[in-house]
Amino acid sequence: MACQTCRSQTRSMLRSALRAGVTASSPAARNVAAPPAATATTRITTTTRTPTVRGFSSSSPRHILGLRDSYRVVGASERLFKVCAKPADYRITDEERRQDLVQKRDDGEEVGKAKDPENVWNNTFGLQPSFSTWSHVTMLHLYLINARLRCFDRDEYRNWSQQMIDHFFFECEKKMHLDHNITSSALRQRYLKDIFVQWRGLLLAYDEGLVKGDAVLASAVWRNLFKGDPEADPRALVAIVGWIRASLAALEGTSDMTFPQQAAEILVKPVDVFWTRLEAPFLSDQGDKAPAPAQTQQQVKAKAAAAEKVASAV
Repeated sequence: MACQTCRSQTRSMLRSALRAGVTASSPAARNVAAPPAATATTRITTTTRTPTVRGFSSSSPRHILGLRDSYRVVGASERLFKVCAKPADYRITDEERRQDLVQKRDDGEEVGKAKDPENVWNNTFGLQPSFSTWSHVTMLHLYLINARLRCFDRDEYRNWSQQMIDHFFFECEKKMHLDHNITSSALRQRYLKDIFVQWRGLLLAYDEGLVKGDAVLASAVWRNLFKGDPEADPRALVAIVGWIRASLAALEGTSDMTFPQQAAEILVKPVDVFWTRLEAPFLSDQGDKAPAPAQTQQQVKAKAAAAEKVASAV
């Protein structure tokens, strides 16, 4: 049973609450309406403490989704980069290097062996399987991807673009170390800086070609991919320009959600289709005397050389 002091304090609190306009049905009135039995030393508390509710994370949902998308972009960009790096890939084995069988171009660049001997870049277009050819063919594919990525939001474009470039430069340094036996890290970094300058110039050159016309675009392909070789086949330039235009049109029709899968399917389409389409009208006019469209440029040259030897022998 409560003491007299506790009862006096309770009555005083009730009067104060009634003066302030607090009804008996309010939570404050209920807290003070029924004081607990206590001794004279018991202190009456009229405020309740709300327990703190701990959430899973204080990060906003947008931030969590952005982090998830970043990890998604890493995996998707790596798979897409492998598609870009495959067409003109090559190798130089340690056994060839030990036996001093590695061939070199006139400018001193090492030439390896194509992983796919039937690829159009080395077999049909006559480009040698070297680091320069691989890097420029890969950068051409990356340029097509980058052109489509510009349609994304700014942050998403930066994320995708940076991931693709990182994959490319990691693979460049790997090839320098393993295939070309460049063990000096400082030397590799210097070469990588030169490649980055080439990449920035390539973006401007191909953008200019897309705006000013196919002739300017073919000139950019000739300067970068063919190194300005005066003996480059003009039909190869026309075929590559047609492939670039068709690929960009197909990439433009892809949706943002399915872009990685559709882009990979577009980039694996053969480039030599444009070569055969270019030659088909002329071959139909020439009849049986013309070589078959499936013949490569090297095969045609070999047959011509054999015919000249036979003529000279006679």
